Amino acid sequence: MNGDRIFPFGNRPRPGGQRPAPHASPFSNRSVRLQKKLSAATRILEFHSLFAARASKRHFTLFLGPTNSGKTFQALKMLADARSGSYLAPLRLLALEVADTLNSWGVPCHMVTGEERIEVEGAMHSARTIEMLSTHLRQEVCVIDEAQMLGDVERGWAWTQAILGVQAEQVCIIGAPEARPAIENLLRLTQEPFEVVHLERLAPLQPLAAPITQFRALEPGTALVAFSRAAVLGLKESLEQRTGAQVAVLYGALPPEVRRQQAELFASGEAPYLAATDAIGMGLNLPIRTLLFAQDHKFIDRRKHPLTPMEVRQIAGRAGRYGKNEVGFVGTFRIPDTHILAALHATPHRIHRAHLAPNFDHLLALANQEGHKKPSLARLLTLFAHAVKPDPDVYEMASLEDQIFLAQITDRYPALAMEIRFILANAPVPLRALTAVLAFERMVRTVAQNHQLLLEELLPPFASHLPISLDLLESATRVVDLYCWLHFRFPDQFPELATAQNRRKELNREISKRLRQTAQPLPQPTAPTRPPRPPTARRRPHRRPPR
Repeated sequence: MNGDRIFPFGNRPRPGGQRPAPHASPFSNRSVRLQKKLSAATRILEFHSLFAARASKRHFTLFLGPTNSGKTFQALKMLADARSGSYLAPLRLLALEVADTLNSWGVPCHMVTGEERIEVEGAMHSARTIEMLSTHLRQEVCVIDEAQMLGDVERGWAWTQAILGVQAEQVCIIGAPEARPAIENLLRLTQEPFEVVHLERLAPLQPLAAPITQFRALEPGTALVAFSRAAVLGLKESLEQRTGAQVAVLYGALPPEVRRQQAELFASGEAPYLAATDAIGMGLNLPIRTLLFAQDHKFIDRRKHPLTPMEVRQIAGRAGRYGKNEVGFVGTFRIPDTHILAALHATPHRIHRAHLAPNFDHLLALANQEGHKKPSLARLLTLFAHAVKPDPDVYEMASLEDQIFLAQITDRYPALAMEIRFILANAPVPLRALTAVLAFERMVRTVAQNHQLLLEELLPPFASHLPISLDLLESATRVVDLYCWLHFRFPDQFPELATAQNRRKELNREISKRLRQTAQPLPQPTAPTRPPRPPTARRRPHRRPPR
C-alpha cells in the first residue's frame, strides 16, 4: 500500500462520506475447528518467525516521547553516522523532508515512495514511505518513525511488518510513549534486545485561560485547526477577509508538494496565519506559537466523534517548536474549551496490540484450502479477516474493507493471476474520490487486456471556457499519482512516467496559485451621517408666551 493514504488515527473518509458495505462473511457459522485449520494453514501464530530477519542479529533503541521532544533528531543522527540505512515514514512529505535533511548534512540519500523515486548518485541511504520497505535489504541502521501507528486499523500492519522484518543491525523506533506495550509484545516474540530512551518535551505547552472568540484577537503565528477541507477553506476565507493577510492551508487532499509550499509560506511569515486539518499532527516543522481548535470533534461515517486524548496531544504538540517559540499555547477558537482541556490533561489510551494484514503467501495458503482454481480475491481476503485468528494478546486484525472493495473490481477479470489482482488491490485509490475510483477501474481493465493506457485518457476534462475548480484539480492529481504508482509495477501498460510527472507539476502550480489568492477584505462599516436639512425660511426666535 502507499504511504500517502494517511489518516493518523484510523479515521479514513469513505466514498460519499460512507463506508463501503462490509463484504458479508460466509464463514460466520463455520466451526472453531475450521478457524483452527485455516489459521494453521497460514501459520499465522508463527508470523514473526517467517521473516528473513530472524537470521540477523538486531538491536533496538526505542525513542519514546511527546511531540517536540527531539526524538527524531537523535535517531536521524544515528542514521547519518551509519554506512547504510533507511528512514521509514508514514507520509511521502516526511520522507522527502528527511531525504533533504540527510543530503544537506552531506549524507547522500534516495527518496522512494509508491509514486516517486528521487535517486542520488552514490547514496547508501534512503528515505521511504513505510510500505516501500524491502524486508530483503540488509542495512546497518533503520529508523521507523511514528510507531504509535501500530494501533491504526488501516495501516498499522506496515509498522508491524517493519518491526518484525527489517534487516538492520540497529533499529531505531520513534513514537509516542503509548505505543510501548505493543512494541514490547512484538520484541518478546522475536526475543531481541532493546533499550528505551525517554524524552521530555523541549518547549512547554501552556493552555490559554479562555477561548478566543474574535478574529482581531488572533496574533501572527496562530494555527486554526478544523477537521474537514470545507471548514479549513472557510476559515481561510473568513480570516483573510477580516485581517487582509494571507492564510496558508494544510489538509490531506493537497498534493505533498503543495503542502510543503504552504508550510513554507507560513514559516517565512508571508502567510502569518495557518488553517489546517490534523494533517499537521504528523511531521512538518512549523513555527506555530498558538494552536487553536476550531472544532473538537470529527464526523466519521456521518457520526460525531469527539477527539481522543491522543489526537488532541498529537495536534496540540505542534505549538511551540523548540528554537522557534520557547512556549507553545493551545486553546480553542469560537467553541468551548472544556473538551480540549480535559483531553489534553487525560492519560491517552495505551496501545497493546499491533495490527496484522495478510500477505500474498497467506492468501495462497487459503486458496489451497478452498481448492478453487480461480479463487475470488475478495473472498480470500474476507476469509482471512473472519476466520484466521492470530494471537489476541499481540495482534488484532487490520481493516480490510478498502482492499476488499478494490479486490471486487479486480475479480471482474478472473483471467488475471491472483498475484496481479493482489498488487492492484493494494493500489493507493482514495475511495472518496469518484474520479480516482473510475480511473482505477479502467486501469485494471488495461492490465487485464494487456493494453497501453495514456495519461490524458484518464484525466477529467477541463473546459477551456470555464474556471477550473479546486476540487477538479485535486482529483486530477490523485489520478496522476495513481498512474505513477502503477507505472512502477506495470511499466508497459502505463508508460508515460515523464508526462505524468510534468502534469503533476502543472497541477501543483495551479493549486498553489488558487490557494495564494487572498479573499477580499470585508468593507469596513462607517458611522451613519445625518442627511442635510433642506433649506427653509429663517426661523423666528421662540418666545415664551406671557403668563
